[in-house]
Amino acid sequence: MRVTMNSLYDQINTDLGRLVEKQADINNSIASGKIYRKPSDAPVKLTHALGVRSSIAETDQYGRNIVFARGWVKATETILQQVEDRLIRAKELAIQGANDTMNRDDRRAIAMEIETIMEEVVALGNTRQAGRYILAGSRTTGFDAGEYPFALDRDLNVTYNGNQEAIAVGTAPGLQQKINIDGKTALVESGTFKALKDLHDALMHNSNPGIQAAMGHIDHAAEEISIHTAKTGAMQNTLDTKEAIADELTFTNKERLADIEGTDIIEAANALKAAETGYQAALASASKVMKMSLVDFL
Repeated sequence: MRVTMNSLYDQINTDLGRLVEKQADINNSIASGKIYRKPSDAPVKLTHALGVRSSIAETDQYGRNIVFARGWVKATETILQQVEDRLIRAKELAIQGANDTMNRDDRRAIAMEIETIMEEVVALGNTRQAGRYILAGSRTTGFDAGEYPFALDRDLNVTYNGNQEAIAVGTAPGLQQKINIDGKTALVESGTFKALKDLHDALMHNSNPGIQAAMGHIDHAAEEISIHTAKTGAMQNTLDTKEAIADELTFTNKERLADIEGTDIIEAANALKAAETGYQAALASASKVMKMSLVDFL
């Protein structure tokens, strides 16, 4: 078959263009660190990479959940520790009020401080983080204006307006971690408010036996608060363990991703060198065939 010069030039241009494109692809692979720029470059590896990326995204979400959970648990722990501090102070005042040298007016003055402590504990029970009530169970928002999880009336009776439902976050595939202690469990059922009110009333009535009894109630409430505080520590430890697992899984998946789609720099450099050599050889060969410079046709 007769080959025209135009056909020969076109074929040479096509072949040289293909070699230039190959060099460009290898250069891009080295520069980007990825073996592909578009799905058609490596469709099988891209499919695997997408699966690994999905796993990384899922694990990252668990990591964000754990960060949120840790903040919530830490806030709960801080509240409970401060409540326990108030109970310790109340116990000190109870011991002072039980002294036989105290008269009615002295005990009424102490009762006023106990009332202040009750107000402080109610305020702690109404603590919010990022606009959400910590001790309201799952009812962290949605209160009407002037309504709070804990309400203290003039007779020092406390009403709890939250619920006892758990707050849980996903920390691993198929795993949910409870991160809250509701206010009724922590402050009402522990006897905290009752112990403080009993002490207040006994002081107001100048009743030494009543003060002695209230001291026992305060000790019990403090023990219950301490137990709940320890529970937050256990929650924190569990979250730390799950975070370590999530971090390790993320690290492993990123290594897998690098193995799948990452460029082997040494291999790519060798391939680039071979492509450059091939291009130079093709260019020299074409020049000899045409007996002229290819610049006019490139």
